[in-house]
Amino acid sequence: MVNAIAPGPVETDLLMGLSDDWRAMKQAQLPVGRFGRVDEIAPTALLLASEAGAFYCGQTLSPNGGDVML
Repeated sequence: MVNAIAPGPVETDLLMGLSDDWRAMKQAQLPVGRFGRVDEIAPTALLLASEAGAFYCGQTLSPNGGDVML
């Protein structure tokens, strides 16, 4: 079994390389009203890599600010 992290849009060089129009449209769709930050996603990785996450099995965690990923 494998655990995974499926974040929503995060402020990275990849996201900033997209058009201003696309970023504005996407940000307006997010319930939290902003893109995530790397420091908000990292704790999820730390959880899954730690003893505290030992009982997670075959899960996909999605820190996404309300962005639904199908």
